[in-house]
Amino acid sequence: MKKRSICLLLAALLTLLAGCAGAAEPAAEGGRELIIGATAGIGGSGLDPADGYQGWACIRVGVGETLFRLTDTLEVEPFLVEDYSLSDDHLTWTLTLREDVTFQNGYPLDAAAAKASLERTVAQNDRAATDLMLASVEADGQTLRITTTEPNPVLPNALCDPYACILDVARTEDFRYGPVGTGPYRVASVTPDQETVVVPYEGYWGGQPRLERIRIRTMDKDALTMAMQTGEIDAAYGMAYEGQALFVGDERYNMQTVATSRIYKLYYNFHNEHLANINVRRALNMLVDKEAYGETAMSGFGAPAVGCFPEDTPYGQGLTATAFDVDGALALLAQEGYADTDGDGILDLDGSPLRFRLVTYSSRAELPTLAAAFQSQCRQAGIDVQVTVSESADDLLRADQFDIAAYAFVTLPTGDPASYLNTVMGADGWSNFGHYESAQVQALLAQLDSEFDPDRRAALAAEIVQTALDDEAYCFMAHLEMSLVTKSTVTGLAPHPSDYYQVNVATDRLEA
Repeated sequence: MKKRSICLLLAALLTLLAGCAGAAEPAAEGGRELIIGATAGIGGSGLDPADGYQGWACIRVGVGETLFRLTDTLEVEPFLVEDYSLSDDHLTWTLTLREDVTFQNGYPLDAAAAKASLERTVAQNDRAATDLMLASVEADGQTLRITTTEPNPVLPNALCDPYACILDVARTEDFRYGPVGTGPYRVASVTPDQETVVVPYEGYWGGQPRLERIRIRTMDKDALTMAMQTGEIDAAYGMAYEGQALFVGDERYNMQTVATSRIYKLYYNFHNEHLANINVRRALNMLVDKEAYGETAMSGFGAPAVGCFPEDTPYGQGLTATAFDVDGALALLAQEGYADTDGDGILDLDGSPLRFRLVTYSSRAELPTLAAAFQSQCRQAGIDVQVTVSESADDLLRADQFDIAAYAFVTLPTGDPASYLNTVMGADGWSNFGHYESAQVQALLAQLDSEFDPDRRAALAAEIVQTALDDEAYCFMAHLEMSLVTKSTVTGLAPHPSDYYQVNVATDRLEA
């Protein structure tokens, strides 16, 4: 232990002398670098894991890491943790942290640092507070003891979530643009909505990073395709489907595709007088041709969905949803008293037209396309849907300035259904934008949150989803097959079912 302490002290002193404490030096030009283009780049919200969903960016660029990690099959495994156990009363988790991990400023990761990071996140992130259920956290050397307010069967899953990135809270000066994590790359610079540059952390516990620099450039979908064709970038994340087709079968490029739990869905705002009627929501769901959306609007990269979870998971089996039926939708609306009384082509009820504001965002290239397809189908049925596309729709949704929202959501971000279901369907859920409330769902969520048996958890999750489907609370349109286009010289960079693991210690660009 004495020898280890001296080595860690020397590492910290060397790092400080190199000017790396708190923030990285600007990246020097030249050297081997990788350039990644992405439609979902680093915006003004930055990389702070405690801020909403910014932890995704922190992990994607190789800066942040979590105590636990998901495998390619979404199983939980220890990562920064060496071993862990649960008390007999199911309240206290004892985690033993690895002894060879240091932050990107050379200081060691110990239990006190992990405690400070988690407590900061819980204080600032509502999702983290809900998921982790922390009652107390104790630190002793490399031993971290987490006691929850009630039995929490999925605490390790929640600690995989990007909000749980472990940062050196005591020495991070700029959490937004300069978080100090434990990953293989550290932040050199961030120009919001333009470019983020990361450089290798030489003291990384998992080995030596291969590159001298990685640039992540924010681009729109058309620029992304062109930049890949001209060789301006080495890899493309979030490319439009029609663009991806240009690189299939070309030996100069690799197209890697993985099935994900990302769902493309419609929120319905229950505060709208028309959408408060279940039969209006049912009629709208009847106007969604999921097969056509997956094949045309998503160019074959969208698998038609029934519920919010993929059908090959225990949480997505045996469910039923309203089917595509234009004639049935028109009959249902007529039954509810809707008719075109003024001859303008729009159905109305007592002078109130079926006119909705649909909001969506552009960083998911297929969302505006899906919104336009839905808008066209609705128009043919006498429903006026006005589409608003913004860079980020969350502010509009939280301000209740929408009627329908086209949205993409990863439903198994930690390999377990509870996080998504509580966040989206819980009465006080962070992303329950449509204000859906169901006493039955609330009761089932309470059972799910305390159930440790995997089979019973799966059954409860499926019952919750079926209840929401019966209530026509949402329209789950398609599950995304995520693709990453790279030059054939790029290695160690692949899409992951979780959609937030990308840059890692093995990421490399071979010489052409």
